[in-house]
Amino acid sequence: MITRIEYNKALDIVESYHKQLLKDSIILRDLHKTDWTKWDKLYTRCSTRLRNIILANPDFYLEDMSYNLFMQFRNSGDKTWNEFIELRGR
Repeated sequence: MITRIEYNKALDIVESYHKQLLKDSIILRDLHKTDWTKWDKLYTRCSTRLRNIILANPDFYLEDMSYNLFMQFRNSGDKTWNEFIELRGR
């Protein structure tokens, strides 16, 4: 027969296991970065100008793109940046 103390210890172990899984999934989600040449919106919703900027500069990730970095690319401007931000999300 299982005692109440053993039952509570088992519940504590299960609870700590679930917390560990949640923490690991958050860490893995944060480590995943999207190569912007493999972006699902690249060929469906991007303007030709934005698509050309992305394809001409393949060594970047969506999550790492900043305004200053984006503005260094040829043919980029505020209008294209605003389109990129709208499609990517802030």
